[in-house]
Amino acid sequence: MNDKEIARGLGWASIGIGLTEIAAPHQLERLMGIGDGQNTGILRTMGVREIMSGVDILTHDDPTPGVWARVAGDALDGVLLGVAATKTRRPGSFAALTAMVLGIVALDVVCACRLSSSSKSRRRWW
Repeated sequence: MNDKEIARGLGWASIGIGLTEIAAPHQLERLMGIGDGQNTGILRTMGVREIMSGVDILTHDDPTPGVWARVAGDALDGVLLGVAATKTRRPGSFAALTAMVLGIVALDVVCACRLSSSSKSRRRWW
């Protein structure tokens, strides 16, 4: 599998994550242990951002900017997860969810760096 194919997979994953955040925010709140209904708007907004990142990756020949947009979104997600960690009533499931998120973050960063590196080598004129 090459870097562009991995990026496309991340694009589809982004759409799937976003649809989950939009369609099932109450279930995500319960899973995270912050199920008071006050975070559904935040989760749905995060879902829209995820979907837009996925669409960006999937609709361009060069997915590099879209993958970097995912990395920027990951930074925002990290801040929000940090805040949620202080409020969770389910630390075990919250930790499991955070571990999954960190796995995707690592893949996003590695993929973005590799895409950037390979696009720089293609841009050389000599």
